[in-house]
Amino acid sequence: MAFILNKLYIRNWILENDMPEFIKIVTFSIPNLIEAIIVTLISTGILLQMRQHFSKKFGSMKIKHVHILASSVTTIYVISQELKFHNLGGNNVYDPYDLIASFIGLIGTFGLIRLFGFADKTGIDTRD
Repeated sequence: MAFILNKLYIRNWILENDMPEFIKIVTFSIPNLIEAIIVTLISTGILLQMRQHFSKKFGSMKIKHVHILASSVTTIYVISQELKFHNLGGNNVYDPYDLIASFIGLIGTFGLIRLFGFADKTGIDTRD
């Protein structure tokens, strides 16, 4: 929802009203922040499901390692997209502020997952 509001309304309003540069940078970098957060959460969830489903092969993998692996894979995906190695997430224009927003999203989400764990309804502890 925030992404759609930002793309369709907030960006246009900020450009029309000649807002300060800092506000423009933040507004145009929000999608990268959101992408980093969402992809980190999704990849963590997928890896935790794989760990549970394929418990014979991956059951002994520590939760910390699952978090690190998910964050690493997401970092490679997001940064390679920003550096134009691929366009899997959309048509990107390189901007160093987008790269910074992506790093903030990646590091912040990793920190929150490590601090609070990951929601799990199966009763299996997903914290270390």
